[in-house]
Amino acid sequence: MTYWVKRIVLKNGEIVTERELRPDENIFEGLPPVVGDKLMVACRGRTFEARVIWGNWPGREASYQADTIVPLRVEEI
Repeated sequence: MTYWVKRIVLKNGEIVTERELRPDENIFEGLPPVVGDKLMVACRGRTFEARVIWGNWPGREASYQADTIVPLRVEEI
C-alpha cells in the first residue's frame, strides 16, 4: 500500500498543496499512518515532524485495496 502527503499546514498557518510539492516527494510505501500519528515530511528544502490531521482513520487500514494511494493531510509540529 502507498500513502502520499498531499497537504501540509505549516506552523505559520500557510498551506502547502501537492502543486508545490514534487511528484515523488512525501510518497511512502507501507501502511498509512492514522489521524494523530507522527511522521517525517519534506517541504521547501527542509525535513520536519508532522502530525496526520486528515486522511486515514483508525480501523480503515484493512478496507483499502492493495494498489490504493491514500492521500494524507498533515500539520507541522
